[in-house]
Amino acid sequence: MKKKILFAAALCAVLLTGCAKSSDMSYFSYENGYSGNSDGGYYAETYAVTTAASYDSYDYEMGDVEEPQSPKASGSDDEATLAADSIQREMLVYSCYMTVDTLDFDASLNSFKSSLDMYGGFVETENFSDGGGGGRWYSENEQKWKSYSATVRIPSKNYDAFCNSAGELGDLRSKTSNVENLSQEYSDLSTSLEIYEAKEQRYIALLAEITEDEYAVEIERELTEIQIKIANIKTRMNQISTDVAYSYVYFTLNEVKEYVSEPVKTDTFLDRLGYTLSDAGETFLDFLEGLLFFLIYTVPYLILIGIVVFVVILIVKKIKKRKVNRKISTEENSTEEVTEKSNEDNSLGKKKK
Repeated sequence: MKKKILFAAALCAVLLTGCAKSSDMSYFSYENGYSGNSDGGYYAETYAVTTAASYDSYDYEMGDVEEPQSPKASGSDDEATLAADSIQREMLVYSCYMTVDTLDFDASLNSFKSSLDMYGGFVETENFSDGGGGGRWYSENEQKWKSYSATVRIPSKNYDAFCNSAGELGDLRSKTSNVENLSQEYSDLSTSLEIYEAKEQRYIALLAEITEDEYAVEIERELTEIQIKIANIKTRMNQISTDVAYSYVYFTLNEVKEYVSEPVKTDTFLDRLGYTLSDAGETFLDFLEGLLFFLIYTVPYLILIGIVVFVVILIVKKIKKRKVNRKISTEENSTEEVTEKSNEDNSLGKKKK
C-alpha cells in the first residue's frame, strides 16, 4: 500500500511539471511531445530523464524499488576501458580519387586486382567499357579505348601502400585525397546512446512494477520508441566504425596508345609536277565520267523534248504554207477580176465606135 501511494505521488508531481494538455495525461506523453524537436529534443529528453531519475531515486531511498544496474555498472572494467578508448581515439575516414593512364590495359588491370587481394580490400562497385560504338554493327577497323572504374574499400592500415601501388600501374594523371574526421559525431552518438540506454532501463523497471493497463501501454509505447532510437544510433556508429576501418579508393584506369610521329618529307619540283598532272588527269576523267552519267540521265528527257519540238515545227510549217496558198489564191482572183474588167471596158469602147 505504501508503495502504491509513493508511486502515485511521484506520478502526480511529474504531471504538474510537464504542462500536459489534459489532467489525465501521464508524464510519459509529456516526454514524447518534446522528443520530436530536432534542436531542443535532446535537452528536453535529458531533462525528462533527470526528472524521472530524481523520482526513481526517491523510491530507491524509501526501499520500495530495487535500483537497476546501469550498462556500465553491469559490464566488466575491460569493456568500459575499450569503450572509452574507442571514444577518445580519432575516427578518421580516408578517401582517394585516382586516374591512371596505361599502354597495356589488361596487364595493369590484372595487377590492380592482384594488389587489391594482397592488401585485403574488396570491390564495392565497378564498371568496364571497351570503348566501342553503341551500334550493332561490328567493324575490325573501329578504334577502341578501354576504361575501367571502381570503388574499392581498403583496410585503413594498408591505405597508403595500396594508393602508392595503384599509382605505379601507369601514368598517374590525377590524385585527390580527403580525410573526414567523425570523432565528434561518434562521441555525440555514444553520449546519446548512454542516455537512451539508461532511459530504457528505467522504463523497463517501471514497466515491471506498474499494474494499471493505461500506464503500462504508455510506457510500452515510449519504450519501443527509445529502442528504435537506440537501434538507429548503433547502426550509425557501426557504419562510422566500418568507414574508419576500411578507407575508400575511387580508381579509374584508361587505355592510351603511344603517339608515333612521322618525319616531314619535302617534295621536289618533279614530285609536285607529277602530283599536279596526276590530279589534272583524275579531275578530267571525273569530268568525263560525270558528263557521261549526265547524258545517260538526260537522254530520255532530250528525246521527248526533241519529239515535241519536231511536232511543233511541223505544225508551224503547215500553218505558214496554208497562209501562203491562201494569199496566192487571193492574188490570182484579183488578177482575173482586173482582166475581166479591162476586157469589158474594151468591148464597150468598140461598141461606141
